[in-house]
Amino acid sequence: MIKRLLLLNGLSIVGVVCSHAAQWLWIVMFWWTDRYRPVTAPNYDLLGTPQYYGVVILQRIGVFAVPAFLFATGFFAAYANRGKRGVSLKLVGTRLKNLLIPYTIWSIVILIGDYIDGDVYSLTEYARRLLLGHAVPAYYYVFILCQLYLFSPFLAPLAKDKSKLLLISSAAVLLGVIGIFYWKLYVELAGLGSATVDRLISLVPSRSFVRWIFFFTLGMVSGYHLQAMKRWMHRARWGLLGLAAVTLPLAVFETEWIFQTTGMDWRGGVFTITGGLFAVSTILAFLSFEHVQLPLSKVWYNLGRASFGIYLIHTTVLEITARATQKYAPQLLAYPVSFQILLVIVAVGVPFAAMTMVSRSPAKTKYRYLFG
Repeated sequence: MIKRLLLLNGLSIVGVVCSHAAQWLWIVMFWWTDRYRPVTAPNYDLLGTPQYYGVVILQRIGVFAVPAFLFATGFFAAYANRGKRGVSLKLVGTRLKNLLIPYTIWSIVILIGDYIDGDVYSLTEYARRLLLGHAVPAYYYVFILCQLYLFSPFLAPLAKDKSKLLLISSAAVLLGVIGIFYWKLYVELAGLGSATVDRLISLVPSRSFVRWIFFFTLGMVSGYHLQAMKRWMHRARWGLLGLAAVTLPLAVFETEWIFQTTGMDWRGGVFTITGGLFAVSTILAFLSFEHVQLPLSKVWYNLGRASFGIYLIHTTVLEITARATQKYAPQLLAYPVSFQILLVIVAVGVPFAAMTMVSRSPAKTKYRYLFG
């Protein structure tokens, strides 16, 4: 199961990069259109075309990625302490150090890059961006992990001794969050005032562990009750696979309809019924077919081991690659799906190559400080 989870992490980091690459594709398709076509930008001619929906599907497939990372994190936290009732404070401290030191280093690098690029902030703003994970939007994930690790000593005894109660409770929290989003959709469609629902959404921001706790607790319960979970997943494996196959197109259709009807962009999120079911069923289906050999399994395994370092660096590589292409090779932008695949390959490959070089150099003793 350990190796299977690392393979899942490898697939997940590619899913994350694919989802973030789609944000650049929207810019390419609508705001940089004049770089590769004789039109005036912004231009929305590509809206609804096969290229557009190709990017939508690639973005939506990556929805399972962050839940999968959180599941794996919870599993490893529990599995490392499976002979005990709780997660030790020493383990929590070690994990936080391994997260926050690389995060701080790369946040400072990114802020220096912003300064060189002409984006100069006040000292207060620099501190806010560093302390709240705002160097780049993707760093919200680091703070979710930190919150969950801090809560793990309290969650672990429940995961071990009251697993059903914990799963039901955390699932109810997730459904509550999803319900708030559907309430937001309802008031938008009905043209009602949204002040109340907006305040509720502000209470559970994307950086709050409350939104994500179910996936972490599901991982913890699986780590403490591995054999029971494996038996259940084996019995349910075909149902889980079928559910994943059905909910993916439903998730694509639902969020695209919401976007085109209301302008609310939920296409990269998991907080819809179809998105949540797709994420959970994909994770469990992948684990339930543990003995099915994955093509390029060594590649996915190595990417899984390097996933945190790739996560820290990939947004910067995406931006540099997209802007360089727009300036020097704009003809590539005319093929959105192909360009998205190129972005993903570069944004995964460059950080992985850098990590490999550091691990084989005299600086290898500093590897964990740079990449976790």
